[in-house]
Amino acid sequence: MEDKLLIAISGGFIGGVLGVIGTIVTSYYGPRKLEQWREARKANKWDLPRKRLLLNMLNDPSKPMRSIETLCRASGTSIEECRRLLIEIEARGIRLKGNREGWVLIKNKPLEQMSDDEEYDV
Repeated sequence: MEDKLLIAISGGFIGGVLGVIGTIVTSYYGPRKLEQWREARKANKWDLPRKRLLLNMLNDPSKPMRSIETLCRASGTSIEECRRLLIEIEARGIRLKGNREGWVLIKNKPLEQMSDDEEYDV
């Protein structure tokens, strides 16, 4: 009788521990995987076309520098989101005439080529 009671208590304890571990694992990894899937989907659907558009605009030899306002308007993004995309495509900020923010691809204007006090026309 005592052995059966000990086995029942042990089984209940092991089942409870496994249930808690299962709950912790699924409550952490499930939402995490869902969030990763959503981010990947968003990146493929929205970010890639916007990056291509920004690259095309900044690769234009007639206008290799653009204002942040123009880039935001063309890509349909907020200033913060546009800056994030520009950094991801390896662009960097510059100062335009009138103390405005502009962007250029690093390959077109490396950091060594420009000084801090230069202003550019767009």
